[in-house]
Amino acid sequence: MKQPKFYAAPLIILLIGIALSSCFDSDPTRDSVVTISSNITTPVTWESGKTYIVDKDNLYIDAELTIEPGATIKIMNEGNIILRTSGNIIANGTNATPIVFTSIKDDNHGNDDNQDGDNTVPAAGDWGCINLNGSQNSTFSYCQFLYGGRDNTNPATVDVSSEAKATFNNCTFAYNSGALLNNMYVGALNASNADKNTIITNCRFFGNKVPMTINAEMSIDNSNSFSNEGLSNKCNGIFVSGSNVSSDISWLEDEVAFVVTAPDLEIGMNTRLTLGNNVVIKFAEHSSMTVMSGEGCLVNHDGPGVFFTSLKDDEHKGDTNGDGNATIPSVADWTGIFLDNWKSTKGFADWDNILYNDPQATAK
Repeated sequence: MKQPKFYAAPLIILLIGIALSSCFDSDPTRDSVVTISSNITTPVTWESGKTYIVDKDNLYIDAELTIEPGATIKIMNEGNIILRTSGNIIANGTNATPIVFTSIKDDNHGNDDNQDGDNTVPAAGDWGCINLNGSQNSTFSYCQFLYGGRDNTNPATVDVSSEAKATFNNCTFAYNSGALLNNMYVGALNASNADKNTIITNCRFFGNKVPMTINAEMSIDNSNSFSNEGLSNKCNGIFVSGSNVSSDISWLEDEVAFVVTAPDLEIGMNTRLTLGNNVVIKFAEHSSMTVMSGEGCLVNHDGPGVFFTSLKDDEHKGDTNGDGNATIPSVADWTGIFLDNWKSTKGFADWDNILYNDPQATAK
């Protein structure tokens, strides 16, 4: 009886093909990279463990984008993420599984997603910004924002613009731009035009050119950090934009100085600005502060470690203007604190903790 013939070579090829197919099907990274090239117009969720590559100059969001813990978002070609109409971002990571917004060149998060080996390395300004553009409900917790902020256009990495209201808690801003642009400071987190109820707590800022700018009517507690293992920021301070405070606020941060950049910051009638101990307020050139209801509304102005001084003063809270030894403070760097109390004589304060102001400033 003839034995059946076996065609070994085709069988082996078939078995190898099946084995290879099985390997690919079980590859956990095969479907983990998603390219985003269209605007978001309906609610969508970006999933944990996946890398989303934004391959679009301006990705517009007109609906709610939910980002799960552990997702990585890489932005290509100096691109931006811009909210419109009813757009919001809900990005709540965890301490163990943060959400990362970073450069396409960043191989330490996700993989070598631009597939160029070691030919490129990430740097500040690799991508543009996340512009919240009036959004009222965006939330970011345990998020990392890395290598953003396009220079000379919009150096912010997250721009809380158009009176947007947002919450940032336990977020990290590192190796971003921020800049002095057209005589205005713009932070990696730029909340200079934000709603006054925007919350920034427990966040870390390091390796940025300018870490944070805020609206003058925002309260800031003492929970944020402005260095990491000895690395701080080039202009290491909280830069304050705006010229009017009309509701009670508190400035409690004592690691870095607050910097008043407006020609005159007015604390309105019966409005209190409360300072924490060891708080330092620095003033840009020729800036001043007016307290409409007198010194009683600048609460704790004489507290331990509280100083009002020049932006050029490196002895109090360090080199806030980031110029090393190029400038030194001198008398009349800034104007002073005007106490406009309707019940008594008007005039500039002459407290011992006011430094480098203009001693010849005249009453208004």
